Amino acid sequence: MVNKMSLSEIEPGNSAVVESILGGKHLRQKLVNLGMIPGAIVHVVRANRMGPMVLNVQGSQIMIGQGMAKRINVKQK
Repeated sequence: MVNKMSLSEIEPGNSAVVESILGGKHLRQKLVNLGMIPGAIVHVVRANRMGPMVLNVQGSQIMIGQGMAKRINVKQK
């Protein structure tokens, strides 16, 4: 079963596929620079509701805040 949701809803240890990014040009460009493009597979390494998320994206480990993660629409794998 495939669920559409924001990246902030994905639990640690799970993966998702980036569908789209909601936000302005600067936010989208920043996320693209981090490898967060539609079709990219994102693995959540660490997350909690109050702090940043640690993610593996295209062979790199990155950290983004919850506010940014809420703007990334994904499909859970």
